[in-house]
Amino acid sequence: MPRFFFHIRTRDGQLLQDPEGQEFANLQDVEDDAMASAKEILAEGLLAGKPVLTGDVFEIFDEREVLVLEFPFSRAAEKSGARP
Repeated sequence: MPRFFFHIRTRDGQLLQDPEGQEFANLQDVEDDAMASAKEILAEGLLAGKPVLTGDVFEIFDEREVLVLEFPFSRAAEKSGARP
């Protein structure tokens, strides 16, 4: 199975790299996981009394270091989907 890396680009431009990545069967599974992960990150922040980071973006790369998907956290905040 292909491995994908979920880097986070913060709203101030900082890149937080995912050094390990995760294996997924297809790009739809990657997008579903991005949705759930962004919801979890947003929920954890809210529960901790932190600002909502809707300006952050997952920049998801494949094993060849090719950008395959950008997933804004704002999309997770605005759309229904799997619970975190």
